[in-house]
Amino acid sequence: MIRNHKFSSQFYRLLIAGIIIFSGLYFGFSFQTNPTTPKVGVRNVSANISSAIKDGLDVYVGDEVAELSGEEIKSWTETYIRDYSGQKDTRINNDKVREYVNSFAPRVNIDPIDAKFEMNDDKVSAFQASTAGRRLNTDKSVSILMEQIRSAQNSATLVVENIEPELTLEKVNRLGINTLLGQGESDFSGSSSARIHNIEVGMAKFNGLLIKPGEEFSFNDILGEVDDKSGYQSELVIKSGKLVREYGGGICQVSTTLFRSAIYAGLPIIERRPHSFPVRYYAPQGFDSTIYPGVTDLKFVNDTPSHILVQSKMNGKKLAFEIYGSGDGRMVSVDGPYQYDQKKSGAMKAYFTRTISKNREMTEQRFDSVYSAPPPLEKNPLE
Repeated sequence: MIRNHKFSSQFYRLLIAGIIIFSGLYFGFSFQTNPTTPKVGVRNVSANISSAIKDGLDVYVGDEVAELSGEEIKSWTETYIRDYSGQKDTRINNDKVREYVNSFAPRVNIDPIDAKFEMNDDKVSAFQASTAGRRLNTDKSVSILMEQIRSAQNSATLVVENIEPELTLEKVNRLGINTLLGQGESDFSGSSSARIHNIEVGMAKFNGLLIKPGEEFSFNDILGEVDDKSGYQSELVIKSGKLVREYGGGICQVSTTLFRSAIYAGLPIIERRPHSFPVRYYAPQGFDSTIYPGVTDLKFVNDTPSHILVQSKMNGKKLAFEIYGSGDGRMVSVDGPYQYDQKKSGAMKAYFTRTISKNREMTEQRFDSVYSAPPPLEKNPLE
C-alpha cells in the first residue's frame, strides 16, 4: 500500500510537470506564429501633384509674389516604384526645387548694417543707424514648397528670417540716441544749379547737429552769415513780397524741410512763418517755413529726455532731414495741409493740425498760413 501510494504521487507530479511544459511550448509557438501586422498604405501623391501641375501656385517671398507655373512643377517630377508597396507613384526632385528656391536669394538676402556714431568738436561727424538684415532659409523653404505641391495647395510662403546687426545705436553712443523721432522731405525739382548749390551748402551746416535736452534750436544761429565768403551763390529770393537776387537763394528749402521733420518728431515749434506767396518747391502749400537772417527765424525746443541728432541727406532732387533721439512714448499724427479761399490771383490760405498723444493725454495744435498773390512778373521763376 505504501509503495502504491508513492508511485501515485510521483506519477501525478510528473504528469503535472508535463502539462506545464507542453502548455509553455504551445503558447510560445502560438505567439511566434501570429499573423503578420497588415501593411499600412502610403499616401499616393500622384493625384495631388497632377493638380498642382494643372493649376500652378503662388510663391510668397517677403514682399514678393511669384507665379510658379504648372509646367515648371512638371519639370521637377519623376516616376518611380515604391519599395514598400510596389506601387507606381510620382515624386518631386529635391535638387530642382532647391535650385528654384535659391533663385530668390539674391533679391531677398540683405546683410545687416551696424550703427556708426563718431563725434568731432561736439558734432557728430559720422553717423549711421543700424539696419536689420534678412536671409532666405533654403532648407525650410524647400520643405514647405514640396509639401504644398504634394498637398495640392494653391500657395506657399518661403521662410525669410531677420538678422539683427551686432552694433545698434544703443551700443555705440552714450547720449541716449537710439530712435528715429521724425523725418521731413521736400522736392526741389526744377531748381537752377545755383539754387541746388545753395541747398547743398546750407544743409551741410545742420548735418550732425546735436541739440541738448531742453535746448532751444535757432535756424539762423546755426546758419550764420550768408554771403559769397560762406560759399553761397547769387539766386532769387523772396524779400518784402518781391523776387530779388541775393546770395543764398534756396536756403528756405532747408528750413522748410527741417521744419517738417520737427513737426513729425513732435517737438514744440516756437517760431515759424510761411512764405509771402505760394512757391511750388514747398508743395504742399501750408507746410513751409521761411527764414531770413535777422528778420525771420525757425525755432523749436528739444523737450525730449535726451540729446537729439539732426541728419540731412539728398536723394536725387529730394531733400530730407531726420531727427534721432530717445523715444518717450509720444505719438504724432498730422492732418493736412489743406488749402482754401484760393483766388485767381494765386493768393490762398492753408492750414494743418498736429496731434501729439502721450501718457493718455492728447494735445492738438493748428498751423495757419496766409499767402498773397505772387508778384506780377512775366514769368515767376519760382512757379
